[in-house]
Amino acid sequence: MDFGLTADINWESGVREVLNLIPNREFSDFFYSKNYGIDLNDIFIVLMCRNSEYNFKQRIRFIKKEKALYMDIMLDFDLFLKITQEERNRIVFEKLIKEVPEIIAKYKFKNFDLDTFKQDWTGLINSIEY
Repeated sequence: MDFGLTADINWESGVREVLNLIPNREFSDFFYSKNYGIDLNDIFIVLMCRNSEYNFKQRIRFIKKEKALYMDIMLDFDLFLKITQEERNRIVFEKLIKEVPEIIAKYKFKNFDLDTFKQDWTGLINSIEY
């Protein structure tokens, strides 16, 4: 499975610092060796934290031909300007743990081991020290 994680953010949101805590290469290597089933080959996540005046909406898209799922994880820009970096870290990691499996589950893939993925995903996120 291919895995990608990036961000579309305003610099002052502090999300770049959260993203820097995530060992993207290790995550990619971990998922490269995993096979959760033939219905989903790729997961790409974008952390979205932009000024609310732009009215960004969450994008979730599954490309059946590529078996690739693209998703935005929406973060509250106004809130992120007011809180500490530790609180930003906690919010992002909690949202990743909760929302990524929920989004995958909405597609009801017949041949995808969501329970094992969720266990692996939660373990990886919880292994990050912040």
